[in-house]
Amino acid sequence: MSVLQGKDDIFLDLKQKFWNTYKSGLMYWPFVQLTNFSLVPVHWRTAYTGLCGFLWATFLCFSQQSGDGTVKSVFILFRRKEASDRPPEE
Repeated sequence: MSVLQGKDDIFLDLKQKFWNTYKSGLMYWPFVQLTNFSLVPVHWRTAYTGLCGFLWATFLCFSQQSGDGTVKSVFILFRRKEASDRPPEE
């Protein structure tokens, strides 16, 4: 992506976000598979995994644009958005 965006250091995002994103994936996917095989009925497993994959891809896109590859950064974004939606107090 860095090449397509015309960035000078194409490996900067990799250096900054790879390990955080990798660790987030190690927390996310085992939980998804644990719930998939223990709680989800057989005929819904493909749809459940597809939904979880969609959520993971959304997280990756967010991380590429403005996050640091951690789940914490997603919650910070929600807090900022919530604070900006409130009307100013008098």
